[in-house]
Amino acid sequence: MNTSFPIITILSGVAALLSAPTAGYAQAVEFEEDLLGRGYTDRPWQRYEAEPGLCSAEGTFLLPPAIYSQQPLQAEASRLTALQLETPGDHVSWVVDRPGRGLTLRFSIPDSEDGKGRKGELTVKCSDGRDPVTIPLDSYWAWQYTVIAHANEKYPDNTPSPDKFARMRFDEATLLLDKDIPAGATITLEKTLDDGIVYTIDFIELEPVAPPLTFEEVEFADKVEYDGSGLSGFIARNGGKAIFIPAGYYNESRPITVNADDTRIIGAGMWHTTINFTASSDDRHTYAARGIHSDRSRTELHGLTLNTLNNKRYYDNNSSFQVGKGLNGSWGADSKVSDVRIDHFECGAWITGARNLNVRHSRFRNNYADGINLANNSSDCEVSHCSFRNNGDDDMASWSTGSYASRNVYAYNTAENNWRASSLGFFGGAGHMAHHIAVYDAMEAGVRVTCDFPGTGFSDEGEIHLSDITIHRCGALRGTPGEQGGFWGGADAALEFRAGYAYDLNNVRAENIDIYDSRGDAVSIEAQSGKSINNLELHNIHIYRVGGYGWGVAINPSVKGNGHYSGITAEGVTEPFMAPVPAGFDFKEITTGLTRIDIGEPSAAITPETASAIYDMQGRRCNAHFLPAGYYILCDSKGRHSKQFLKHFY
Repeated sequence: MNTSFPIITILSGVAALLSAPTAGYAQAVEFEEDLLGRGYTDRPWQRYEAEPGLCSAEGTFLLPPAIYSQQPLQAEASRLTALQLETPGDHVSWVVDRPGRGLTLRFSIPDSEDGKGRKGELTVKCSDGRDPVTIPLDSYWAWQYTVIAHANEKYPDNTPSPDKFARMRFDEATLLLDKDIPAGATITLEKTLDDGIVYTIDFIELEPVAPPLTFEEVEFADKVEYDGSGLSGFIARNGGKAIFIPAGYYNESRPITVNADDTRIIGAGMWHTTINFTASSDDRHTYAARGIHSDRSRTELHGLTLNTLNNKRYYDNNSSFQVGKGLNGSWGADSKVSDVRIDHFECGAWITGARNLNVRHSRFRNNYADGINLANNSSDCEVSHCSFRNNGDDDMASWSTGSYASRNVYAYNTAENNWRASSLGFFGGAGHMAHHIAVYDAMEAGVRVTCDFPGTGFSDEGEIHLSDITIHRCGALRGTPGEQGGFWGGADAALEFRAGYAYDLNNVRAENIDIYDSRGDAVSIEAQSGKSINNLELHNIHIYRVGGYGWGVAINPSVKGNGHYSGITAEGVTEPFMAPVPAGFDFKEITTGLTRIDIGEPSAAITPETASAIYDMQGRRCNAHFLPAGYYILCDSKGRHSKQFLKHFY
């Protein structure tokens, strides 16, 4: 690992492109998909992994098992690798690349026998001479359990039992340091308590944090500052104004309702202002008393964190008793959410009937169901430049439960460690788009477009369009739940298309998709209950290795309908990598010849070392660190050559 050049690290079949650290230099990890512009590439933090060669450590590394299983704790860790600190003095250290004082730690400590969690702490040290500080740990919000054998819907709860398997075994802790850790300094997390508890470290993230916003800096003329009288009441009394909530930690026992258009709720910053909803989810009278509800137009929410006392999906594990979303309601028209973090709710956000809602630079993490669902009748909304992690249902979704949801967009988002359902899912609607998405380590499907749920289904007008998406290490094999299979023991592909049970699957296009190390099938095309798949278009789908006996593209023999495909390739997959197309499925390959075109000379010489972008002869943007044999087009920072080439290609 003592090299400054990018290398390929392979651990038990798990491949990841890393910028390996030179001894004595910074150890931040960059994601391979950053080079393709996929995911939340403009995130403010840097990642430091607790993995061999990427840290200095005294402890025990948990490595990917030779045969994938969900049972080991590291099955829920980033890249299936983590570090355990067992005794006082065990520690992990990293050399810092960029200064920062906002520290996020992804960790796991064991649950208690009653499911209420255990507490611990780590000592944070820095080589710049500052005094050590502690970061508290608590497994109260982690560890959800599901019955292994169950014929009906299987929702997890937080009550351990021998007949259940566990998921959501990790959580996150945050710490705002008093000043930046400088570049080149070493940060160390050390176990100092002799408490008999094993602490498992997945990674840390470090980011710069601006000083807290002040009331004087709020630029709206009609503004008020929270006076401490109770947030829900204060916001109700000041509807239509810019309501500033200063830096602080605010416990709130009631849900917050926005009652007027043009209401702006502004915190001092995600790292400075926290609203913690304290109503008990174990009390039938208060289980849903949390979150921010708005049906008003031009509602804005900026610069704060939402957290809860809640540590489960449903009260009494009954789906009729939902314990509250971070954000809910329609949010009217033209509302905005930015610089917001939402943790430990039933859902991060469940939006119905919104028009032009814009969500940016926010974090939906450690929730027990969806990250955000642009549901029933929500249209022309966009969620972009956001982080999703450790959620227990679809991270990013749109479900047309009663009226068509249409033209909703997910773009430039990163989803990690989803532990139930999928990282991205469309369930009915029209005209939705998802592009420049990066998905890592989902325990079931990575991306799915399916007809599994009741509702209005997929419209005959308006294509569902997936493009420029990378899916790493996703899917499940058929097998015992909690061992290899999904919640019901079934198989999940990294990318799924499924008609039925409720309706036909219509008008879906997926193109420029890269799938790495799927645990079973990379792509699955299925139909149930006599439903059909109509106008399915799959183009430029690239598959790199599958697990078990998985297909590159699995097609259920019962599928009927029609579609086209082209440019589907596979590496490290048993031939034939595509299952036979059944007689009732008119799924035809399109072949396109290439014609040489004159793209002229660039204004300056461009080489692989200086090119801002590299495209292959099918117009796909390539990873500059590794180019297989072939012909490529080099592009300058303004995209010259590439635009002209792509214009002519099809």
